[in-house]
Amino acid sequence: MFRHKYTKAQNLRYLLSFPLSLLQLFRHTSKRKNGISVIIRVKDEEDWIAKSLLSLNEFADEVVVVNNNSLDDTLKEIESVKSQLKYKLIVEDEPSDGICEVSNHALSLTNFRWIFRWDSDFIAYTSGERNIKLLREYLLNLNHKKHYLIFPLTLSFAGDLFHVKTGKETNSEGYIHTWHSKLKYIKKGKFESLQVPLFYKIKRLKEIYFVHIGSAKPMKKLLYRFFWLFWLKERDKFATINEFINHISKEKWNGLSPENIAIAKFRELILPIRKFNVNEFGNYPEIMNNDVKTPKLEIIYKNEKPFSRNDFMENIS
Repeated sequence: MFRHKYTKAQNLRYLLSFPLSLLQLFRHTSKRKNGISVIIRVKDEEDWIAKSLLSLNEFADEVVVVNNNSLDDTLKEIESVKSQLKYKLIVEDEPSDGICEVSNHALSLTNFRWIFRWDSDFIAYTSGERNIKLLREYLLNLNHKKHYLIFPLTLSFAGDLFHVKTGKETNSEGYIHTWHSKLKYIKKGKFESLQVPLFYKIKRLKEIYFVHIGSAKPMKKLLYRFFWLFWLKERDKFATINEFINHISKEKWNGLSPENIAIAKFRELILPIRKFNVNEFGNYPEIMNNDVKTPKLEIIYKNEKPFSRNDFMENIS
């Protein structure tokens, strides 16, 4: 089994959670039903959202999807699998450009004790020893009188479905937690952070129950992801992210096309990568079998080293 490396700060927080969790003796336990709510924030996530939702069938009691101004076929993809879902599906819109507002809205729509902040490009294992149903059993059997913040492991792909980022093959964040009225997403630097009471006990999972598609996405998605946070600071000058990207390409990239900016940032942010080894990381989730057999994206090698990607080569000027 692959061993994930935590930072010193993460290890310190983990150790401190044990004595601090004793404060739970003076706190009221949640009166919510002991089930699992999954929250998903979506914005132009048509590529993987359908399979992501289907992979949760044996795990969730409800899934809350908050749509944040999607312009692609995200909602159509959700509708296409709606009849196959075994849990209650809640879909609402949240037009705010603030990710914390979107997350807190999703949080407010949940109804169960356990909450899992799931990304639309997470794909769960639905069979074998990694079956996400086993994670469900684990969570529901934890002490009902205590509050938890749980860090699951996920395997992240890089560039395509056949590579992982060297040194960052796995990721672990506090995606899973019990409900409390004081839970709130706040802005921390450029990103969001879930603010939880100090008395929450932290647990780490060693098993991998789901994978993260990560940067194995089309060029446009990578480009938007890179510029999104910068655009939010310039909303008063540029009404759309496309206007901002075109401006940046002229002002800071010497007129380089947005496509070539994506290529440049791909090499900077994604590389170095190494090949995904099933002997090391295990097999893919079953629902991804066809994607692996007929991949849309593939890393291109030059002199035996990762150099570019098939869709990038078509756009190099």
